[in-house]
Amino acid sequence: MPRKSKRSVVATGADAQVLAARVMTMHAEAGLTIAMRMPILLKGAMGDCRGQREATKAVVEKVSAVVESSFAAGQAASAFWWGLAFNPSGPFDMAAAVVRAADSTIEPFARRTRANAARLGRRRG
Repeated sequence: MPRKSKRSVVATGADAQVLAARVMTMHAEAGLTIAMRMPILLKGAMGDCRGQREATKAVVEKVSAVVESSFAAGQAASAFWWGLAFNPSGPFDMAAAVVRAADSTIEPFARRTRANAARLGRRRG
């Protein structure tokens, strides 16, 4: 395996930092979403139609995010293995491949979490 250039290591480190920041942001938005959703869901448990719709929406969003994330992870793994199969002796950066796979896997969850935090924040305001 050829040595990685210094630029490659720095770029991969920067990509990993961006991914870590996205994950931390997603966690904060998820906490806000849960906090804003709980009163609505409690009303739904008492028979409120809006709360029941919100509960249904939450379940459907999670299932669709899991399916979309699974496809993204499979696609990233396939791209990794096909790239390795067609260019076995070429330069290969495992860390960059892992960052790309993780980024594409969390994107469906991050997108929905961001949208929910914005939507529920508008309702309360």
